Amino acid sequence: MPTALMIIPPIVDEGLLKIIVNHAERNLAKAGFNNVVFCGPLRGIYGFGSAALTVYIDQWYSSSRGILTRCGETYLTPPIMLIRGTQPYLSPGTYVKLLWALRSFNRPIVVPARGGKGLSTPILMANAKLFRRLIKLNRRFKLASAMVRFLIENRRDVLMVEVNDECLGVRVTPSACLGVIK
Repeated sequence: MPTALMIIPPIVDEGLLKIIVNHAERNLAKAGFNNVVFCGPLRGIYGFGSAALTVYIDQWYSSSRGILTRCGETYLTPPIMLIRGTQPYLSPGTYVKLLWALRSFNRPIVVPARGGKGLSTPILMANAKLFRRLIKLNRRFKLASAMVRFLIENRRDVLMVEVNDECLGVRVTPSACLGVIK
């Protein structure tokens, strides 16, 4: 049963936060992620309950260094998709394509690419051992830096999958991909 872990950044606009959580949960469930874990300053925001098991960890943080340790591994079963909540607008088709690539090719790490360039989020890992390596890096570095370092250190195991998601890499802003959600 694949798991998705989305690290939510501090978002001031509660309406936007609710839209993001609902959108991400619905799209991850449609893609086959039965376990979805949201971790961050959620302030009581919950989604629709689209996934079989959705966990909300309301965790305030001022720096994303060590956030993976604080979010824990309790509900994570491989394969594990780590998503930075600063880029929450991906479609179910993108998640499905990444899962398919992980299951079809002999590479334990899958990342989306656009124009032949791999992006550092989301990262799909085949096993918990890889995820523990990323947790170890996140103890020393902020999440974005830890993810990039993880991909560099494991570059021989990384499969880049070209996707055509118009919201790939788009940051959280009301004007960016919010129209796609609505």
